[in-house]
Amino acid sequence: MNTIIRQATLDDKDFLITAIIEAEKSGSDIISYCAIFGISEDDLKELLGSILDEEIEGQEICANHFLIAEVDGAPAAAISAWIEAEEGMASNMIKSNLLMYLLNRQIIMDAAPNIALMNEVNIHREEGALQIECVYTAEKFRGMGLSRQLVEEHIKRSKDAGKDFNKVQVILLKNNASAQKAYEKTGFTLAQEKHCASKSILNLLPCDTKILMERILN
Repeated sequence: MNTIIRQATLDDKDFLITAIIEAEKSGSDIISYCAIFGISEDDLKELLGSILDEEIEGQEICANHFLIAEVDGAPAAAISAWIEAEEGMASNMIKSNLLMYLLNRQIIMDAAPNIALMNEVNIHREEGALQIECVYTAEKFRGMGLSRQLVEEHIKRSKDAGKDFNKVQVILLKNNASAQKAYEKTGFTLAQEKHCASKSILNLLPCDTKILMERILN
């Protein structure tokens, strides 16, 4: 099999939308965006497409932040990465502004209690650290180490571009034990954990606890 890693473009929009949604599911049937805002999966796909079209950097839903692994010419895996608050604004704020701009005002208002609940498990991303998000490998290509290759390539390309950082971070759901072990094998350690005591969070997420793992670079 011939594997290459390349920069994503808007021509990859459909694959990137799949990657974002499947990463959100984290092996479950829950899509947090849909649950929080009360929208269908088709509506979410349209929303994600619109966000990608905006090409706003500094948050995960941006084609320019994705690398794609192709196997024999077919897109097989994707990961988004960016330097947190590189231009001064936190990724969470940038994405919130995009959602408020693109979603109906009533949808945002109705989602307020869900957003407040999600804030209980929100983990602060460290300014200046390389952030890893939307980690996805298509089922037929799993077990090939593509996610690890993409993470390492993101680090290399960011360093080659002159980005000044010495830490890589990824936020996971605590129930994703296989991903946690995979990151541990590549030098990541557990740095933080946030738990929501309300069982209602399980209507919005597959797990009530998020963890932050990080890797210090030499």
